[in-house]
Amino acid sequence: MHAILLGLTVLAAVGERFPEWMPEPRADTALPASIGRTLSAEELKALESAQPLTPFTGLSCGVRLPDGSIWVGSPGGLMHLVPGAPHWRLFHSRRWLPDDRVLALAAPSNEQLWVRTPAGTVRLVRRWWTLEEKMAEIHARLRKYHLREGFCCEIVLKQPGQPEAGYTQPDNDNDGLWTALYVAAEAFRFGATGAEDARRNAWQSLQTLMALEAITGIPGFAARSFVPIDIDKSGDRNWYRSADGKRWWKDDTSSDEVVGHFFAYFVYWVAAATEAQKQQIRPVVARLADHIIDHGYYYVGPTGKPTTWGVWAPEKLNRDPRRLGDRGLNSLEVLSHLKVAEFITGNPRYARAAGELIDRHGYAANAVWQKIEWPLNVVNHSDDELAFLAYYPLLWLERNPELRTIYLWSLERSWHYERPEGSPLFNFIYATAHQASQWREPGQRPPRGLVPAERYDREVCLEWFRRVPADTTAWTIANSRRRDVGPTTRNRFGQLCGSRVLPIDERLMLRWNADPYQLDNGNGGFTRGDGAFILLPYWLGRYHRLLE
Repeated sequence: MHAILLGLTVLAAVGERFPEWMPEPRADTALPASIGRTLSAEELKALESAQPLTPFTGLSCGVRLPDGSIWVGSPGGLMHLVPGAPHWRLFHSRRWLPDDRVLALAAPSNEQLWVRTPAGTVRLVRRWWTLEEKMAEIHARLRKYHLREGFCCEIVLKQPGQPEAGYTQPDNDNDGLWTALYVAAEAFRFGATGAEDARRNAWQSLQTLMALEAITGIPGFAARSFVPIDIDKSGDRNWYRSADGKRWWKDDTSSDEVVGHFFAYFVYWVAAATEAQKQQIRPVVARLADHIIDHGYYYVGPTGKPTTWGVWAPEKLNRDPRRLGDRGLNSLEVLSHLKVAEFITGNPRYARAAGELIDRHGYAANAVWQKIEWPLNVVNHSDDELAFLAYYPLLWLERNPELRTIYLWSLERSWHYERPEGSPLFNFIYATAHQASQWREPGQRPPRGLVPAERYDREVCLEWFRRVPADTTAWTIANSRRRDVGPTTRNRFGQLCGSRVLPIDERLMLRWNADPYQLDNGNGGFTRGDGAFILLPYWLGRYHRLLE
């Protein structure tokens, strides 16, 4: 039975149906009879000292099913173990249960499990669907709740986990970056399926990115965000009234946002753009790149001074000790941006600028060391996301053998540290770099995957997609109480982190800039992520035929 489930969970083709547990609250408290054998108190106690370790002790109830799998309840949640599995699977938090304290359980079949807690009863039912059906459901909720003037945004809920009860859509400093990821996801969906609604959706949000640049009145300088004028920002720092008086826009744009813009324009250009749309994209990309070059590799806003994090200048990255941590990443970023600008515009200016940064200032060599892996309390997972978004176009476009070798060294080094996280986004971008070594037409979809599945951990990616919750509510999840997370340390924010990355459905992670090792997260279900962090790697993988 375990082998069958493993095959369904990991190795099955993308179009095949797979089972996923779904919670259904129940008003009744009476539990049905189980098909398995109820475990005695002695058996429960023995499980606590057996291997693999149960995440919690004090087991309250349990049942062993005919296929050998075990369900047990504890003060910390519901646990499931299939024969041969290296770890127990934990169902906890309001994502799954009304209360983590499990009082009783029953398994009337292999397809459902009933759980009674002090706060109510829930039935877990296995839903059979395909990955594409799952992505469609996630996307439908994104379209319904998470779009604001083309921005793709997190929402704040009036009632925990209930967007239908009311919500707000606050602006965010990274509105441009998060929207860019949605643009790319829908552009890849169009490229993979030809669905016209995907191109319409992507173009709508790409126009919002264009508006971020246009609204400032500064060629090539994109705002962080904008809101209608009736949302009073007059007393808030870094907000400016637009020239037409209809909106407020936010200054101090970071390099993060610029990465998102170039990534979105490149992906849309190669996967979805019509010739008419390319005519609109080309001058925007040129202005973005020209602004960076003309201002000495700084991003300069309305104050006439560089923004806090808009810095790619050699005198800062190479000679200012305070910017040492930015040297590798920002060198990689600007080389990627210039390569995208050269590709989209055909203007040799950008190749010359990149050549100067490489030959005179060592930016290609800098990029090799972009990943800072030690000490752990300074590791920046947001930088990991930005690096891989920059790697994607750079390694898809770069054809100089020497530079390509250097950039692949950088990517290999970065992926060595990222691989244990099991990120499908990072794994697939890693694969596309090697795919591009064999397929040299960046404007065309590859005819097949071209990269062995084991090289980019395809099975790990498939398992992630099958287990990532379609519910993107920020339920409070506390894993620091578990005894199976290994030695702990603290990250740069002082938050407790485990020594292994827990499965995606046992933790909370709603964006790729988060720390996957972080044990505790959430806010009681009062915010909801947009889900684009799931859609982007899925459709990138589909476009590049890495999931086929």
